[in-house]
Formats: sequence, structure tokens, C-alpha cells
Amino acid sequence: MTSTPPPSSQPPGWYPDPYAATPGIERWWNGLQWLAETRDPAAQPTWSPAPWEDVPEPERQTASWGARLGAYLLDMIPMVVLAMVVLGAFGWFGLVGRAAEGDEAAFAELEALSAPGSPASIASIVIGAIAYFCYNVGFHMAKGQTPGKMLVGIRVRMRDEDRLPDARAAIVRWAVQQGAPQLLSGFAGLGFFAGVFSIVDHLWPLWDPRGQALHDKAARTIVVRAPRRGVS
Repeated sequence: MTSTPPPSSQPPGWYPDPYAATPGIERWWNGLQWLAETRDPAAQPTWSPAPWEDVPEPERQTASWGARLGAYLLDMIPMVVLAMVVLGAFGWFGLVGRAAEGDEAAFAELEALSAPGSPASIASIVIGAIAYFCYNVGFHMAKGQTPGKMLVGIRVRMRDEDRLPDARAAIVRWAVQQGAPQLLSGFAGLGFFAGVFSIVDHLWPLWDPRGQALHDKAARTIVVRAPRRGVS
């Protein structure tokens, strides 16, 4: 079906849905095309989402993909350190040293230690998932920003209302972005698909009209620019 734009190329907003079977239904027009979001104004007597154009200009500017990538990489630093601590508890560094000296037995032990399903791999994945859950969900619910986002100057807000992510949104966002892919990576045969999904998820804002990743869509959040500040 060919989409019919609002008259006179109206700015983004809610307009009568040209596809609705029931009169009164409205659909979101982003200035270029109709999106999937619809609403029934009559069914929302107490609250309706703030129109995108009513949000102050500095606040409604979506974060650039480069800023999001930078924040993600910064937030991975403590997770990598934690993973090294867990592997160190299993003797990984000692094995690396022996392997560097040509110890063939150490190579075999390293391979077994790194194999999917090994105790070290499972411990690293489970502990990492728990730590990142607390880190990611906690900061987004409390501040709308992880330390990485604070440093690059971006924040997470609900898509339809300028407020901090609630518990559901923060947990869903973490689960789709990191939790499920990380847990699945520990299973042979599923790690590849989890990796592909994670790549697609993080690239999605490059072509999405609202700059959302797949985990943003699942959680109904967006990432916008914010004043850059140090981690307090």
C-alpha cells in the first residue's frame, strides 16, 4: 500500500491514520514517512505521549552513532577487567606465560580453558552478565546514563516521554543488547548467531529514522545528546 503523507508536508506528529479501519485512530508521521506507532486518543484520557516536536530542540537531537559506539567501548573497559580477573582465578595468566615459553601442555590447557562450556567460560559469562546487568540497569534507572555515556555526552530517555527509563525498560534494554547475546555465546552453535545479532543491533541506528537500536525499540527508548560531564 502506498503511504499517503499529511497535507502540505506537515512536521512530525500524530495525524489521522490513512490505513485505519476504525475512524479516530492516529498514526505517527516523522516528517518523511508513516511509522508503525498508532494510538487511539479517545482511549487515553489521562495521558498521551508528548509530541516529538514539543520537546526542546537540544533535547530531541538523537545521539550520533559514533558517540554511542564510544560510550559502549568505554563501558566495556570495566567488564574486560572483570573478565581478566575471573580468568586469572582459573590460572589463565600462568598458562599464557608457559605457552610463551613453548610449553605444549600449556597450549592444550589454554584451549580447554577457553572452550565453550568449560567452567572458566561459563563462570566468565555468568559473572560478566550479572555485573553488566547491575551496571547497565542501575545507571540507566538512576541517571539515564552509564559512565561511558556521561563522558561522551549522551543519555537514554523513554521514547514517548522525557523521563528516565523505568525498571522494565532498563531490563529489556539490557537483555536485548547484552544479556541474551552474552549468555547464548557460551553455547556451541548459538554463539555465531548471537554475535551476528549483536552486530546488527548496534549498527541499526545508522539507518533507523529515530536513531534507535533494536534494544531501544524493544524497550521503547531513545538516546539523545546531553551535557558532557565527568563521572561523579
